[in-house]
Amino acid sequence: MQPLVFDGVGTIQTYGLDGKLKYVEGKISKVTMQFQTDWDRVMGGDSGYAFHYTAKDLQDKVSFEVPRYSTILAEISQGADTITGEVKFDENEEGILDSTNGYTVKAPTKFGGTFVPGSDAVYLKDANGKLTELTRAASAPTALQYAIDATGKITSDAANDNKNIMVTYKWSKTDGTRSGFSGKRRPVPIKFVHRFELTDDKTGKSVPCQLTIYKALGGGTLDASQERKKPTTNTVTLEIMDPDITPDNPEGYAAELIFGI
Repeated sequence: MQPLVFDGVGTIQTYGLDGKLKYVEGKISKVTMQFQTDWDRVMGGDSGYAFHYTAKDLQDKVSFEVPRYSTILAEISQGADTITGEVKFDENEEGILDSTNGYTVKAPTKFGGTFVPGSDAVYLKDANGKLTELTRAASAPTALQYAIDATGKITSDAANDNKNIMVTYKWSKTDGTRSGFSGKRRPVPIKFVHRFELTDDKTGKSVPCQLTIYKALGGGTLDASQERKKPTTNTVTLEIMDPDITPDNPEGYAAELIFGI
């Protein structure tokens, strides 16, 4: 085979051991596959060279970097649970109590959600930032109280007109997604495929290539950090496992590189 320079990335795919596709990602920044074999020297006699070498356990290193978050990535690398359905958000807003319309919380309307009644707390905020909590009243609130309806509209006594308030509350969406991280979580084995192309420098043509790891266990760093003006990168490490012999892998290889040349 004509030698090739490895200088690009392609698309990664992961499958459950049942063969079902779990994850496809084209926005990857790096795939690392470093095969490594080491030896223990057995020395004897006067020679400075070993007369026998005993193979150590293989130290192959596999990882990939993805500059964005996904729930499937959380499953692969951390053993997280993915739950879809209703989700609730904890919100806080600062506003002004209008003398006519009071103040209505904004996040539910902005994100297409629903205000959660009974989840609210309202504070007056003075010019120095001091917060004074108001007590919820069913109706006709005093200067130390507020009323709130099912849509999140807040009203109070006229003495509080045009004053700043801080509101904390919950709101929900019916079509949300959660990643749940248990203290007993553990990733499950997957099949990993990196499908990419390289250039044959002799002909200038593209060469189809593929790295396959038939049974791997995820780990590494799932970075859910937030920093202003700086995207995060997730680095997933894969531990290669001894695979079963299957119709998909009749030779029982742990990993395989194939080239269309």
